[in-house]
Amino acid sequence: MAHEPSERPDTVRAADTCLRILERVAFADRSLGVTEIAAEVSIAKGAVHKHLRTLIDHGLVVQDPVTTHYSLGPKMWLMGQKAPASQQLAETALPLMRATRDDLGLAVVLSVATPRAAFVVATLSSNQPIEIGVRPGGELSLHSSAQGKVFLALGPPDLFRSLPKPLMQITPKTVVDVDKLAEEFTLIRQRGYATAPEQSLLGINAVAAPIFNPEGKVVASIGLIGSIQNLDAEPSETQLAALFALTREISRRLG
Repeated sequence: MAHEPSERPDTVRAADTCLRILERVAFADRSLGVTEIAAEVSIAKGAVHKHLRTLIDHGLVVQDPVTTHYSLGPKMWLMGQKAPASQQLAETALPLMRATRDDLGLAVVLSVATPRAAFVVATLSSNQPIEIGVRPGGELSLHSSAQGKVFLALGPPDLFRSLPKPLMQITPKTVVDVDKLAEEFTLIRQRGYATAPEQSLLGINAVAAPIFNPEGKVVASIGLIGSIQNLDAEPSETQLAALFALTREISRRLG
């Protein structure tokens, strides 16, 4: 899920552009040409080419001499080995996520918080006739997604205060009123889960609950995603029980 360039006043535009290009290359399911990359990040081909040359010089991206397409470079693999926490989280969660997906038929998504989004670490698509899911590397809006609301309600207060205001109206049902969101966060803390019916995409609902580390801090969230026919605005007791069992077991195995 693509995101727009950051609106924060302290953002370095060139660095932001370079990182967005790197993300497109990293999370594509094949090598990409400069025209495709330019279209996805909405930047002129000439500018994209200059940023790609910089990434190549640093070993973060490589270019196929035959196809001229771009893919991740060797230094990115080495850098990835320095992030064992996320790897451990995904490796711990995926078998449990798969069992829950098979039981409920809903997509199951694992996310961690970043200052601007719920970043998707791992995902399993639904097994319904119409497949629903998001890609690893996707970003879910914090204020309009169930997983993002978990982070806003249970994470550090600075996370919500740092969101660009006014909040973006992604669908007609997205809640953008700050006072209404504050009331919702109180309810999330009481119930232990968040929902976002049709707030990120019409016809789609999600319910999410937190994953805690041994210190009791939220380190991730698990979301169940499905059509409103299969996942109502108020999830069923069976769905909630499965979600809570999943997040409790992941939390237990992490600590």
